[in-house]
Amino acid sequence: MESKQGPNTITRLVELGGQSSSENLSASYFNVHGVITKLVTDTDVVKDAVSSLLDAFSSQESLAHDIEINLFTVNALKNDFTDIPVDASTLYDWDKVKIYSHGSNRYLTIDQNAFVAADVHHCILAGFIEKDCLESDWVISHMIFYPLWCQLMKEKGLYPLHAAGLVKDSRSILLPGRSGSGKSTLSLQLVRDGYGLLSDDTVFLKKSGCMIEAMSFPEEINVKERTFELIPELRNIKNLTVNKLRQKSSFQIDELYPDSFVDSAIPSLIIFPQISDSNETTLQPVSRTEALTMVMCFALFFLDPSTTSKHFEMLSQLVKQAPCYNLSAASDSDKMLPTINNLFSDITSTK
Repeated sequence: MESKQGPNTITRLVELGGQSSSENLSASYFNVHGVITKLVTDTDVVKDAVSSLLDAFSSQESLAHDIEINLFTVNALKNDFTDIPVDASTLYDWDKVKIYSHGSNRYLTIDQNAFVAADVHHCILAGFIEKDCLESDWVISHMIFYPLWCQLMKEKGLYPLHAAGLVKDSRSILLPGRSGSGKSTLSLQLVRDGYGLLSDDTVFLKKSGCMIEAMSFPEEINVKERTFELIPELRNIKNLTVNKLRQKSSFQIDELYPDSFVDSAIPSLIIFPQISDSNETTLQPVSRTEALTMVMCFALFFLDPSTTSKHFEMLSQLVKQAPCYNLSAASDSDKMLPTINNLFSDITSTK
């Protein structure tokens, strides 16, 4: 089949999906810090999975939208649904998950079981999911929906960063790090110590005047078994979901610490955490050049050519406005928390 490029490609996919699901389609709306996403799908499974991810931003109104997402279910993917140009460039290759770029279009495939295409200039997306893939809400929300939706959010001025965000006195600490670096555990320990929470895993960055502002992205907290040993009250959580795929357990933080989430704050400190086997907690300053190199590693989907330049400018400004440190964190929170608190107090008192 000959490839058709540009916005007509996505329009054709929307029409194909609508033809097979016209009687079952429903729409949901989400207002994520002023950017309105419209989700159209033919199954409650997809609707519920995405709604769970964006629960804090759900809206009951049919709003004029900035981003349109169309996700349809099929028994089996057909060639009509999975047409990727032969000269498309590979942007990301994560084993089963791959993202390609061709002109204004982006294509995501998941192990031949799901296909998503987006036109980044017109901020419209269409995707098809084989029904066998509907067993995991996390796969739907984080692998099928999330990657290209994040790119469309960048087109609207909100840039995702793989980082926890904590707030005190209207200023925030950002903790960029990969999964397993201790972001969630450290976030919970700081919340126990009186900090507000932007997120334990992802924040969105946006320009706010001459500053970079960190915006909240409330999700369930995901922790490994080790965190239960460090924070014993986690054992009292009643609504705990075990994610065998990620070997983590998830829960809503409000069950333990009500009213913890904060909408936004200006970052005043950036700490790159890592777990240490040592009994000592060490904190070392990082140069702005090194910090920029490191934070680029946690800037989600940084390499997309449509937004790389603006993304780089935003991250450069971020590391200029906030001092950066490496944290080698021991398991003893009695040593770790005073170290962070003292540093944060010293920095914010001079601003």
